[in-house]
Amino acid sequence: MDRKEKWRWQFFAFESAPEGCPVQVWFNALPDDDRDEVVDLLEYLQKTTDKLWPEVAFDPLEGAGGISEIKIPNIRCFRDNKYKEVTYRIYGFFGPRGCEHSYTFLHGTDKDVRNDIVGKQIAKGRLDETARGTAGVRKFDFSGQPSSKTTQRQSRTN
Repeated sequence: MDRKEKWRWQFFAFESAPEGCPVQVWFNALPDDDRDEVVDLLEYLQKTTDKLWPEVAFDPLEGAGGISEIKIPNIRCFRDNKYKEVTYRIYGFFGPRGCEHSYTFLHGTDKDVRNDIVGKQIAKGRLDETARGTAGVRKFDFSGQPSSKTTQRQSRTN
């Protein structure tokens, strides 16, 4: 009898003392409908364990220093009294080391340029912090509800 191993990708988020958990804060602040679209894609990727993540949803960003990009499909929405498309991206990496089947979010953004150099630099800097051990990761929360820890950090920085 051939048994297939059952597993799912685990998602983590960058966390540091000075920044808190910026991807979690970004995600929690998204409009509800947009957040639902992001969650739908991440749930699909979480279950994609028998093949590479599809190119339409993932770009390994060859030559970008170890970061990659999750590409949320453009979301058409009504904002500022007009319809527009919003492009969201989550930059991250496979890991952390020692956590099999995991991907860590480093930077989330609404992308308005073709090549988001600034977003990639932020993600690369955060990857370097985790590699040096000056920052860590925590399990990503898909609920969209701020944790007391995140709320405390936000109130200190606002």
